[in-house]
Amino acid sequence: MKKYLITILIMMTICTLLFTACTTSASWTNQNTETKNSDVNVAKVNGSEKYIVYAALNASGNLITRPAEGEPEATEAYAVVGYTGLVSELVIPAKYNNKNVTKVLVASPYSDYYCYSNGSAYSDNDARLANNPVVKSIVFGANVVFVGAGVCAGMVNLTTVHFDHVQAGITHTNAFLGISPAPTITYKT
Repeated sequence: MKKYLITILIMMTICTLLFTACTTSASWTNQNTETKNSDVNVAKVNGSEKYIVYAALNASGNLITRPAEGEPEATEAYAVVGYTGLVSELVIPAKYNNKNVTKVLVASPYSDYYCYSNGSAYSDNDARLANNPVVKSIVFGANVVFVGAGVCAGMVNLTTVHFDHVQAGITHTNAFLGISPAPTITYKT
């Protein structure tokens, strides 16, 4: 009798394990199918954003220098002034901290300006885009209308640049100096 009871317990354990494996596999299959069929907005996923260094701009579009103690910061927009990451596709967002990102500039030393990275004040060493060997493509957000001279100079691996803004509204004279061959530049149509 004891022999039969042990055999029944072993059989029940095996059946339970098989049932669990089958239902888990079916659940994974359903999740995989749902994921494949769902619309994922890839534009909202920006792996490079946390490495971008921003500087505050005033109403005239000029960088805000650090005022005396107690003076308020009058930020109207932001400029991208650096990038510290190793992500090959740099996506510059249209907004930062609920304000438009309108420019990409060369601005250092960072300690002279109101600069931010990943939501915190930034005053570290040079983090300019120029001469960055990692970035292969840049997407400029819809509010970026000015890219300063020399910003991307010497980015030897930069092959594609896309502006999510119409060409007529963009100024980027001499922004891509020293890149050979010159990157392919496209604009929102």
